[in-house]
Amino acid sequence: MKRRNLLTGMVAAGVLPSLMVSRSQAAVDDSAKTDALMGGEFATASSKLALTKGNSNLVKAFARLEIDEQAAVAEAFGSRPGAARLDRKHMAQLENLRQSEGAAFDDMYLKAQINGHEELLRIHRRYARRGADPVARGASTVAVPAIKTHLVMLKEIRRMAA
Repeated sequence: MKRRNLLTGMVAAGVLPSLMVSRSQAAVDDSAKTDALMGGEFATASSKLALTKGNSNLVKAFARLEIDEQAAVAEAFGSRPGAARLDRKHMAQLENLRQSEGAAFDDMYLKAQINGHEELLRIHRRYARRGADPVARGASTVAVPAIKTHLVMLKEIRRMAA
């Protein structure tokens, strides 16, 4: 009986910490995935607005590209566009965009996209290094250089519009 209790205790001591780490890692991964999807959802929603409210053809072209890319990222993360809820910050930015027009909309949209892409870059870099889901980790790995390219594009579009 004592041997069985000792053996059970040793197994529990070795297994429970690894289970706790697994659950902790899963929570981190879920949080990072949620952050990436939420950022992508804002990029999609604001880009849909840009298709109708944008003044510049370059802004509209970027918006079409962004909508398509965010749909692909959502799918790679096991989700779909529109499934992630926006936080208060993103909802407020979206409302400000809805109330603007023309060149003012373009400038606000470009600023929001630049800030959002900088945030997504941090999220995807982190997930590419430490994410548990191999498909999502691969998507993040591919997303990092794409986000960098988007930042160059956005800054150039903004510079041209000024």
